[in-house]
Amino acid sequence: MILLLACTGTDLPAADTGSTTDSTPVEDAWPSGLAEIGAPTGTCPDLAASGTSTMESSGEERTVSVVIPDEVTSDTGVVLFLHGLMDPGSTPNPTEYMIDGLGLDDLANDMDVIVLVPESGTRTEFNMSFFLWDVEGNTDADMVLMDDLRNCVYEAHQPDMTRMSLTGFSGGALFATMVASTYGDSYASLVEMSGGADIEVAILDGLVAEYSTPAYVMPALLWSGGSADVWPNESFPIVDFAAATDNLEANLAGDGHTTVRCGHDSGHTVTNPEWRSAVEFLGAHRFGEASPYAGGDVSSLDSSCSLSD
Repeated sequence: MILLLACTGTDLPAADTGSTTDSTPVEDAWPSGLAEIGAPTGTCPDLAASGTSTMESSGEERTVSVVIPDEVTSDTGVVLFLHGLMDPGSTPNPTEYMIDGLGLDDLANDMDVIVLVPESGTRTEFNMSFFLWDVEGNTDADMVLMDDLRNCVYEAHQPDMTRMSLTGFSGGALFATMVASTYGDSYASLVEMSGGADIEVAILDGLVAEYSTPAYVMPALLWSGGSADVWPNESFPIVDFAAATDNLEANLAGDGHTTVRCGHDSGHTVTNPEWRSAVEFLGAHRFGEASPYAGGDVSSLDSSCSLSD
């Protein structure tokens, strides 16, 4: 049974090339429009076997956990998962926590995918210290890390890059909005669980998780958890993830991307039906191909899901 996660309760476009470095040639059959593979900005993590290791990206040491399926072939896909906000005191290893909590080790073999789970940096706000991605876009270090991981996994295994998808929960989902906006030509689909876009926070300048139109068609599955889907809590709601997901849904659907919206009333958490639908959606897409949900038949997903207008 999949573990229910509630990080705040317990631990709380214009097109881009898809690469921050000069691209190197790849196979002649490389799909049209798919970002090419470039050289990473530093060193790569250990991608030979499942585990946690470090890499160098943009001159900084970063931590990455990876799950490798029993057999990797040219048909194997990739899932990049971005963890949510967590307390370093109670959850010092957020990537391993998410792998265990969501059963990502089983997912790798069930879906035939390499799962990449990078660790965010830490920061202190509101008298709290936590793991959090750069959802304000203050530097490009986290964004470059995403591109480096894509380059590294191809260099190590040459998987099917048309099957590389992007997903995240909470703060990781918010950053996924920014990654999709910048690297829309790198991912087959986007799944956000309690994420969103264009959030105004009174004490911060500018928008959090600012959206811009992805360069290529990116089918998206968006989940939110009702009126209690807030951070850090209902009595002090700095971020309303349901409202933020409304923003992202309107942006994606308005830009013509196939967008499926689902919901539950369990607050800021990942439920079993939510994760089952996420896995179904991630496995249903390839870059450059029409979404099987574009016609409105979402019956294979949770009963709360519907195609956005």
